[in-house]
Amino acid sequence: MKSTITEDQLVGAAQELGQEEFTRADVANRLEVEKPELKRAFVQARKAGRIAKVRDDEENTGHFRLT
Repeated sequence: MKSTITEDQLVGAAQELGQEEFTRADVANRLEVEKPELKRAFVQARKAGRIAKVRDDEENTGHFRLT
């Protein structure tokens, strides 16, 4: 059964990482879920201005930061 990750859970997990930048995979590992389960929470958090995309690395992996 898929869990529904909320925007608050995503932001909380990102804060717990203690990193300046993080990827979707970092947060997924912290929450022990698969990356696709985070899509909705990432969209909501970005629209709310709680996280911002910083860059894409050479492997086209998105890096984010808390705002």
